Amino acid sequence: MKLLVPLDGSAASRKALDHALWIAARHSGALIILLNVQNAETLGISDIMAKTGDEQALAARESEAVFLEPVQACRHHHIQSDTRAEYGPVAETINRVARESQADQIVMGTRGLGRLRGLILGSVATQVVHLADIPVTLVKENREADAIFEPIAVS
Repeated sequence: MKLLVPLDGSAASRKALDHALWIAARHSGALIILLNVQNAETLGISDIMAKTGDEQALAARESEAVFLEPVQACRHHHIQSDTRAEYGPVAETINRVARESQADQIVMGTRGLGRLRGLILGSVATQVVHLADIPVTLVKENREADAIFEPIAVS
């Protein structure tokens, strides 16, 4: 079983990783593909700065930092992992990497902005659910309880 886990360093993505580890522990030989997608918006740079070519190096450094704890968590749980650092539009890149890696499932966090706000903002999670051809499990960040995971949707 291959699980694709998009990470952005947020508490919600850490909860998604916890859930993916839980799934992987129940499937012999499972692989977790840790994905971090960067772009001008996530890096906080202008489109003009992004054209200098330095954005790729900056994106690689940012991704490296995001992967530190998740890679250690996979090792701790004896789950095989692979990392992918990508640059581009987030939802579309997640979907592309899922296809390229032949992932069986995407497990990703959502910040739980609510239906109206998510609809207006066009949340990445919503876009991924619509683009993906494989099951997507959204794990909501539970701010009030210290639960390991709280799945909220599967497509």
